[in-house]
Amino acid sequence: GLCQSLLVIEARRQSGSLITANMALQENRNVLAVPGNINSILSKGCNELILEGAKPILRAEDILEEFKI
Repeated sequence: GLCQSLLVIEARRQSGSLITANMALQENRNVLAVPGNINSILSKGCNELILEGAKPILRAEDILEEFKI
């Protein structure tokens, strides 16, 4: 409940990162995720978050856009 936006860089399918991301979604926070290789176990969680509607982060400007008022 302390953040406005949450950035997930790496996450397994069942991980603490995904638990935190789901809690952020329940609190109507912005969830951002860095996409990764589809064969990497550490990217599966981020890729699934993007499928569920998280904003994909492809460059630094994508993060900065979240903080513009």
